[in-house]
Amino acid sequence: MLKRGIGLGLLCFAGHAYSANITVTTTEDVVKADDQCSLREAVEYVNQGMPEAGYNGCGGKEATNTIILNGKSEYKLNNQIAIYKTVQIKSSYEANVTENNILGKNNAVIKMVGKDRLFLVDHTLAPPITNADGTIVDNSSLILVQFNEVSLVGCGQSSCVDQGGLIYNKDALSIQYGQLLKGNARQGGAIYNSGIYDKNKALSSVSLTNTLIKTNKANQGAVIYSEIPQFIVSQSVVQDNEVIDAEAALFDVRDGFDEETSKNAGIVLSRGIWNSTIFNNKGYIVKVFDGMLVNNVTMIMNTMGLIFNAPFNQAYVANSILAKNGVEDCKIIAGGDATHISNNLYSVGCAGTGSQTLGQVNLIAGSSTEGKCDTSSDGILCPFKDYADTPLGYFKPRLLSTAKQLSDSLIVNHGPQSNKDLVSCEAADQRGKARSVNSELCDIGAIELVVNTSTGSNIGSDLFYGETGKMSIADQLQDGELISADQCQALLGNNPNGQPWQAGCMKIVQTNTISKGITTIDQEGNVIYVPNGNWHGSDEFKLLVITSTTRFSDSKNPYIEIPTRIVQSPKNNFENKKVKTSGGSAGVITLISLFGLMGFRRFKK
Repeated sequence: MLKRGIGLGLLCFAGHAYSANITVTTTEDVVKADDQCSLREAVEYVNQGMPEAGYNGCGGKEATNTIILNGKSEYKLNNQIAIYKTVQIKSSYEANVTENNILGKNNAVIKMVGKDRLFLVDHTLAPPITNADGTIVDNSSLILVQFNEVSLVGCGQSSCVDQGGLIYNKDALSIQYGQLLKGNARQGGAIYNSGIYDKNKALSSVSLTNTLIKTNKANQGAVIYSEIPQFIVSQSVVQDNEVIDAEAALFDVRDGFDEETSKNAGIVLSRGIWNSTIFNNKGYIVKVFDGMLVNNVTMIMNTMGLIFNAPFNQAYVANSILAKNGVEDCKIIAGGDATHISNNLYSVGCAGTGSQTLGQVNLIAGSSTEGKCDTSSDGILCPFKDYADTPLGYFKPRLLSTAKQLSDSLIVNHGPQSNKDLVSCEAADQRGKARSVNSELCDIGAIELVVNTSTGSNIGSDLFYGETGKMSIADQLQDGELISADQCQALLGNNPNGQPWQAGCMKIVQTNTISKGITTIDQEGNVIYVPNGNWHGSDEFKLLVITSTTRFSDSKNPYIEIPTRIVQSPKNNFENKKVKTSGGSAGVITLISLFGLMGFRRFKK
C-alpha cells in the first residue's frame, strides 16, 4: 500500500531541526519496510528500545524518544497503538518571525478511522528483559507518556470501545495544549485511568493542562473514569460532553482513598480541577472525593452540578463560580464541612463559608452562552468566546457601570478572608495571568481581570484622497469595556471641548502634527477617522479612553493611551493596486524590507 508523504521541503527542514528526534513522514497508518515513518512505526521503534539500525524508516543512531508530527496534519489510525516505553509525541510547525504564535492553535490531529481507542498506555506489555544471571529485570516502574500540542479525535461512533474511548492508561499520562474530542465508551469516554491504590507503589495518573475537552460521551466518566482519584485538570475547557448514567459524572471515580491515605493526600491537594471553564455539559460534572480540590473554576450552565463525597473531610471546593447547574450546583453526600466549601458564587447548594448566592443577578451578558458580549446588559459574565491571544476561550468577568467600587462586584476582588483557614486562590488564572499577591483581592472563577493602562500597540490607517479611515481598539481594551457616554458625564462632568462625550470618554491628544481630521468611536471600540480635506502627509495623535477596569485603577490617570497614525496621499497613477498597512504608511524602504523578510522563517520547536 502506498503511503501519503508530507512535503519534502518541510521534512528536510524538520530533519535538520530535529536530527535526534523521530520524525513521522506519512499520515497513513501502515507498517512497511521502506523509508517512510508512520506514527505506528515510530511508537513501535520506541517500544523496541530505539535500536541504532532504526525501524522501517524511523529513528537511527542517537535517536531520542520524542516523536514529531507535522502541525495541522491529520494522522489516521485503524486501531489502537500500544505504548509501553516512555515517549513524548508533539507537533512542530513553521511560523513567520513576526507571528505571535499561541500554543495549541496549530496541533497535529490523530484520528481514529476504525472502531477502537487511539492509545493503550501500559508498561506491563513490554517484553521481559533477562539479566546475565537469568533473572528477570524489574518492570514495575511507571512510564511517562506526554502529548504536547496534539489533538486526539475518537471514532465518532456510538461506542468506540468499552473503556477509554481515546486512551486507556495504566501509567503517567500528561497532555498539554491538546484537544480530546469525540471519545465514546462505556467508561471513560476520553480516558480510562486504571490502577488501584498500593501504599508501596507509584500510582497511575492523568494530567491535562491547557486542553480543550469537548464532545466526549460515556455511561460513566465522559471525560475521565479513574479507579481512584488520580487526575489533575488545570487551565482547560470542558464543553459539550455527556454522561448517561443518572448518578455518574464527567469526571468519575470508582473508589475513594481510605482514611489514612485521605488525610495524607489532603495535605498536598494535587488532585482535582482548577483554573478551568466547564459549561454546557450533560450530567454531573465531577465526584469530589477525599484528597481532591476544585479551585478557581467557572462551572456554569450545565444540566447538573458536582457531587461532594468526602467522608474524612479532606476535600475542598473553593473560590469558584458554580451557578445555573440544574437544580443544585453542589450535591453533598458526605464531608460537607463548611470550611471545605468556601468563597464560591453559587445558585443552590454550595453555601459553606464566605460564599454568595447569585439570586436574581443576571449571569450572562447576552442572549446566548457563546458569542458577542452585550455591553448594555447587566450580566456579570460575557458569553464564552475564543480569543486570538489565548489557547482557549473563557467567560470574561465584567465590572458593571452601576458599580461604585470594586467591592460591588460579585467576582472581582473577592478572595477568601485571610483571618479564616480557607483555601486561597491559585497563583495564576486559566490564561496564565498572575493573580493578586494579596489573597483577599483575587477574583473567583477561572479568570482574573487584569488592569493595565499601557497598551503597547498602536492603530492606524493608510488613505487615498476621499477615503475614510476605519480601525478598532477592541484588542487594546484587554479585559475592560469602554464606559458609556452617560458614565463619562457622571464621572467627569462636561467634556472640556464642549462636545457631548463619546464612548470611553474619548480624548484626542496631538503628538507630532496638528489635527487634520475628526475621530469618532462607538461602544464596541470601532474608530472612524474623517480627514478634513485632501492633505498629503500624516496626522499623528494619541487616542485616550477609559474602560470598566481602568476606572478603578490605582493609577490617578484612568485613561489608556493608544498611539494613532493616519497617512493620506493621492493615488499612484502608475499602479492600479495599493498596499495598506496597519499603523500608517512606512514607505518604499519598509516595503522592500518586508519583501526581504518573506523568505525568513523560523521553525517552532
